[in-house]
Amino acid sequence: MALRGPCPLLFLTLILLVTCLAQIIRPPDSYQNFVSEHVDFPKTRPPKGQSYCDHIMRLMSQNMAACKLTHTFIHAPASQLRTICTTRGRCNLYNECDSNAAYAVTTCWLNRPPSPPSCVYRGVPQTRRIRVACIWGLPVRFLRVV
Repeated sequence: MALRGPCPLLFLTLILLVTCLAQIIRPPDSYQNFVSEHVDFPKTRPPKGQSYCDHIMRLMSQNMAACKLTHTFIHAPASQLRTICTTRGRCNLYNECDSNAAYAVTTCWLNRPPSPPSCVYRGVPQTRRIRVACIWGLPVRFLRVV
């Protein structure tokens, strides 16, 4: 059945616009991914006899086909990290923001290159400033330790 009336093209254009905007405007999903992948607060205690990085990377990579080479975890509340994108960070033209404050972080590196589930990691805990990518005032991607 064909649309009738004076504005079928306008209606279809409006539907297309709304669909495109829904694809673009998704900060809660991206922010939630950032939090679930990089925020470990309070810091997880590994089981006895297991290192922090071995434990946390095993939890994170249960559905991965290969060992991840490196990953950084931030041990601070997500509410503090949100402020990096607004009042407590310096941002460049690409919405990459450096934190003014230093945060407790642990960077985990793959110690040797076997395949999962036998990945072995070593970790380096530090207190450093961080750089995150921000969208709509929320951190959506960890970029690096500064």
